[in-house]
Amino acid sequence: MNKWLAAAGFHGAMAVAIGAWAAHGAEAILPPHAIDWVRTGSSYQLWHAVALIGIAALSQRTSVRLVTISGLAFALGALLFSGSLYLLAADGPRILVYLTPIGGSLLILGWLLLLIAGLKKGSI
Repeated sequence: MNKWLAAAGFHGAMAVAIGAWAAHGAEAILPPHAIDWVRTGSSYQLWHAVALIGIAALSQRTSVRLVTISGLAFALGALLFSGSLYLLAADGPRILVYLTPIGGSLLILGWLLLLIAGLKKGSI
């Protein structure tokens, strides 16, 4: 089992399904600003699903722990960032606004950890 590939599949499927709904049916229920939130969440989640495919490939070639931590940051960050936007668009509790920047920060952290892993001598 490759947990990173499974995480990529989860995030990719969720992003495509929610993005399709935003493009083809959400306007009947949601105001324009909420549809923008859903589209933003879907886009970020899909990009990070692709990043998780890269993590899956890298984790087979290297034992650099930063790659694993980067994958965790991507998976959790995409869930918090995109998930909070989806729920806020659906009129979820306002407290969710605090999860969006936490998720975004985790996404940034994931990319920075990947940068550091790539700069390490003998990383791949």
